[in-house]
Amino acid sequence: MLMDFVHFAYILSLVGWIGSIVFFSFFTAPVIFKLLEREKAGEVVGVIFPRYYFFGYVCAVMALSSLMVSAQVFFGPKQILLFIMIAGWFYAGLVVSPKSRKLKTLRKSASSAEEKARLEVTFKKTHSLAVKLNASVLSAGLGLLWFSAIGLKL
Repeated sequence: MLMDFVHFAYILSLVGWIGSIVFFSFFTAPVIFKLLEREKAGEVVGVIFPRYYFFGYVCAVMALSSLMVSAQVFFGPKQILLFIMIAGWFYAGLVVSPKSRKLKTLRKSASSAEEKARLEVTFKKTHSLAVKLNASVLSAGLGLLWFSAIGLKL
């Protein structure tokens, strides 16, 4: 019975985390940026991001705890993929996202066009890194879900 709960928590954390990435990346953000002007859309997404990353942190802890309790091997494909997910997610949420927020604030208050342009270039690079990390976490998550489904009995 306890292991059933552990397995449930593991699957729930994976599908919740992967689902949130898919929903935000392919539905929420595109709609927000389509309906609102760029600056306002960025503000809305900026409000969503802390919640988005927090949800991922919770899912990461649940998935890691569940996998550690139930795994028969300590270091296999599932663990590697989960490590990639956790590392990418925490780096994006704790390093890249705050840097992006700071760059947006600095860009708004920049006094010269040159400074704004320089900050815009830096912001675009930071945003590109965030997108790549998000895609990496999603890819690793789908791989982890695949390995987790092998041998699954319904």
